[in-house]
Amino acid sequence: MSAPRDPASDVTSAHERAVGEEALVRAAQRGDHAAIDTLMARFAPPLFAGFVLPRVGHRADAEDLVRETVARAVERLPSFVYRSETGFYPWLRTIAERLVIDRARRLESRGRGAERYDAEVRTLAPTTVRSLEADAIESQEKALARARLDRAMNEIPPRYRKVIELRVLEDKSREECASELGVTLGNLDVLVHRALAALRARMTPVPDG
Repeated sequence: MSAPRDPASDVTSAHERAVGEEALVRAAQRGDHAAIDTLMARFAPPLFAGFVLPRVGHRADAEDLVRETVARAVERLPSFVYRSETGFYPWLRTIAERLVIDRARRLESRGRGAERYDAEVRTLAPTTVRSLEADAIESQEKALARARLDRAMNEIPPRYRKVIELRVLEDKSREECASELGVTLGNLDVLVHRALAALRARMTPVPDG
């Protein structure tokens, strides 16, 4: 019979995890690419499996939303304020939640006829019309960001694309990914790091001149 578990050890373990997570976030905010990759590789799989996919119900759409969530999180990371009582994941989930809501609104709007839509817009107050215009601009920007992400995925080597799909989008374990790709766990970690770095490089705008 095993000895009773000491509750204090759970508290200590949770504290150590929080400290390690905060250190990762701080490093990522300083531009440490390895820290960024580690954060996203740690939190993107549970975000996909536990939050986005159950709400979207369509695997391909859920994968698109997680990719866009990761891209936005990387862009907004410098302004993120880490709080030990909540951690990093709730902030990432909030970004995904907004994208899920936006998707639902887009699907709803597609079901309306153009004539009905125009009639509704004409009855709105000017301030609301301006709000709709702002929403339209934001939707266009999101579409451009998604297109940029899709292009980047198509531009990286097939092996890099495959490991991102397996580990990040399909939420497969390290062991499953390594087995499917025919590599060791250590080589898999290196492959994930290089794949995410290649994806990020393709998404980084090239300065003019």
